[in-house]
Amino acid sequence: MLPVRRNLSLFKWNNFFMYLWPLSAVGIIYAQSITGSYAAAALFFSIYVMVQSLAELPTGIMSDKWSRRKTMIVSGVLYIASSMCIALAGNFNNIWILYSGAVFWGISEAFRSGTDDALMYETMTDLRMKPKYDIVFSSAKIWRYSGAAVATFVAVPVLYFFNMNTLAWICLIPNIGQLIVSSMFIEPKSFHKNDLGSMRHFLAALKNFRHNKNLRRIAVGQIISESWGEANYRINSIYANAFVPIWAIDIVVFFSRVFSAIGFYIAMQMRKIGLLKMALVSQVYKFIVMAIGLAFNNFLSPWTLSAIFLGSGGERTAENALLQNEFSDEMRATMMSIVSIFGGILTAACFWFFGLVADKWSIYIALLSLLAYKGLVVLYWWGLKQGISNLSNR
Repeated sequence: MLPVRRNLSLFKWNNFFMYLWPLSAVGIIYAQSITGSYAAAALFFSIYVMVQSLAELPTGIMSDKWSRRKTMIVSGVLYIASSMCIALAGNFNNIWILYSGAVFWGISEAFRSGTDDALMYETMTDLRMKPKYDIVFSSAKIWRYSGAAVATFVAVPVLYFFNMNTLAWICLIPNIGQLIVSSMFIEPKSFHKNDLGSMRHFLAALKNFRHNKNLRRIAVGQIISESWGEANYRINSIYANAFVPIWAIDIVVFFSRVFSAIGFYIAMQMRKIGLLKMALVSQVYKFIVMAIGLAFNNFLSPWTLSAIFLGSGGERTAENALLQNEFSDEMRATMMSIVSIFGGILTAACFWFFGLVADKWSIYIALLSLLAYKGLVVLYWWGLKQGISNLSNR
């Protein structure tokens, strides 16, 4: 048995601990309690995304030129630093310590972003199982959202009996678990260090985007889809708080995470219809469920909106597999980093814009605006499905 096969189990545990973040569901409410403003709370997430975007390129190049395993370890250390700052900000009610946590969070995500998927793809290459990459990807993400679901079991009693700051300190435990798992990865033999200078490496990666029209189109689709998803997730927590007490928000989120895990299982069955169809069907499903949930605008809305995440598995699996199929082996992490840079910029803009809409009008109006944005995302993927003929069977 090849030693690298151990990575298949480690991918699952890495994803489990990565999303075992009990503060996640009430993160924007926690930030608002420190900053005193929804816009300033949204800025916390915008800083995280913008820092990640700025760090994506150098960390992606480091991953391609250095080591997948070592890059993941550095990411784990920075996650711990981020959680400590976020928890301390609650103790001292200090906005700058909070924003420092966002900076560490962004850098840690940049080290992980692209590297974990590249490590998975190269592991599958070593095992001669590349055609089953999307299955392993979906399987790992089931564990990711299982970890997120477990986080809600931790969060509900802590919020009920204690407070959000206590919850922030508890977040250090899964961070340590994720660091331990990262140190156990085996470097795949198919990982080829790129010996080009950093600037030449970057320019070579850009050249691939310039000459590969399909890659550009898929990348844009992934970018707008991800920006919508991040903004929707954060704002939904505030909207849910209008109908349920803060300690019960994690119960609503628990259902969304269970739906996410089920969605990735469904994605493994949906692969028969092709990746582009999978992505489009998932986008349409999310739009319809969100429209129904907002039409209620009552106690039923948060529970209905949690069902949106049933479409996340097909959406994310299809987008990631389509991108990985177009990336070159020598620049896999760097090319993903380039996609993440533009995705981060757009996501930060979405956080800021929809946060302002929520401050000026209401959370409900902000979500209606997000619904309109989702309509544009659906139209883009429909056009993508019609326009990329040579990917029709993927």
